[in-house]
Amino acid sequence: MEIITEFKEQGLNTELYSKNKDRGDTYSIVPTSAISGEGIPEMLLLLVQWVQKTMIEKLTYSSDIQCAVLEVKVIEDLGTTIDVVLVNGVLHEGDEIVVCGFQGSIHTTIRSLLTPHLMKELRVKISQID
Repeated sequence: MEIITEFKEQGLNTELYSKNKDRGDTYSIVPTSAISGEGIPEMLLLLVQWVQKTMIEKLTYSSDIQCAVLEVKVIEDLGTTIDVVLVNGVLHEGDEIVVCGFQGSIHTTIRSLLTPHLMKELRVKISQID
């Protein structure tokens, strides 16, 4: 309530994101923690919902695969793994992909798709799940 009062003193209407019924005139406040990661999924959800609502005419889908490679690392028992953010398209086990490397292109086949556990911090060493 103290933070909402401070915003009102500045002339801004704010409300806790879960209680905000009028998202057009009232700003949503999402409590977050850099230590636990709490609030980040809720903030991303609000952002995606806002984009879908306000930019519906500009959103497009492309079936062409487009992704950004974040990291290449070797995991014990799995071998070389690539962390990617998938932007467009769908990846499946058995798909052939080409990745840029320092000595040229690397042509390989996806052997397994791994995802981190839900709600876990990605910057600490964790196990992956199939």
